Amino acid sequence: MTPVKFASRFLLLIIVVVLPIIWQYPKQSKEHVPLAAYESESFKVESHSCLECHAEIVKEFKSAPHARTLASASDFTHWDLFLGKSFQDPSTKLEYRFEQLNSEYFLRCDSANQVTRVDWIFGSGRHAQTPISLTQDFDGKPQLLELAVSWYPENGLGPTLGQTGRDRERVHPLGTFHSGTTSEECFACHSTWLALDEKHFISSHIIPNVGCVRCHYDAKDHAKRQTQGLPDSLEDLSILDAVEMNRRCGVCHRSPDEIPVQDLTPDNKLLIRFAPVGMSMSQCFIESKGIKCTLCHNPHRLEDRSDAEFAKVCHGCHNQTQFNHAICPKVKTDSTECLSCHMPQVEVQDSLRFTDHWIRVRD
Repeated sequence: MTPVKFASRFLLLIIVVVLPIIWQYPKQSKEHVPLAAYESESFKVESHSCLECHAEIVKEFKSAPHARTLASASDFTHWDLFLGKSFQDPSTKLEYRFEQLNSEYFLRCDSANQVTRVDWIFGSGRHAQTPISLTQDFDGKPQLLELAVSWYPENGLGPTLGQTGRDRERVHPLGTFHSGTTSEECFACHSTWLALDEKHFISSHIIPNVGCVRCHYDAKDHAKRQTQGLPDSLEDLSILDAVEMNRRCGVCHRSPDEIPVQDLTPDNKLLIRFAPVGMSMSQCFIESKGIKCTLCHNPHRLEDRSDAEFAKVCHGCHNQTQFNHAICPKVKTDSTECLSCHMPQVEVQDSLRFTDHWIRVRD
């Protein structure tokens, strides 16, 4: 084979085999990027933009936890939960208190002679609300300091999840620092849109909370086509199968492929926080292929259904007419107590409980 022919065939190999792989790689890597729309201006859509045509849903959505996932310190409306109150960490004996100075808010730890400004509040308050402070890491990226004290509906101020039993000699007394990349991911999952400047997100340019466009990715194009009288382009999420629905919710609520295989055990209490992971491990999910998040949860409103109403979903399969499904031998077939045994609320720390979505028979 002449050198010219060899070079030609080698070039053809690169074009046919290698380039398609390189071309596909960025698309695959984006699969696990939190879908805050910092990669596209098309995501820069606030929920009130949908009000004209979807007034009832938008009004209802204001009560949903997703609509209250993030607030700047200046916009936060529940400072009465923090101000004028103090908390002593039982493991470190450090004393904390929140205070206001003019229009700014601070967490102070007198026993460690430390103070920091509060910049944002994470969480809807359904489980907790955690204040954070922003600094910069060594690369100039915004760096999140997750403060040591959070608010819980049951008992008020308490230690932030994951910060109990702190080592005073090794851990910052005011909280836990997260890397610039992790900080960006935290904001990405609690907001609708982030602005980027040289690949760093700009904390002063954020559309906070999880808005319509986070699930309805093509909302902006949908609105444009509606005004032009063109056919609707909005994706119908109701036809997604259970696996795809679980994957999409798992972008922020965690997916099984983000958890090491050895950690996917019922004894790992960390999994209780990650509903899509637990659900994907459940035989009900694996065998039915029809149990998807929206079967029980309406993302457009505050969840106010009783355990009895959720139990009706269980009875859809587990009833005497479905001979190929197990019937619980411990209760009546119309029992409303399915969740208390098979999907209980589990305490992950004092005052903080999550529903365990790993449906199973327990000891």
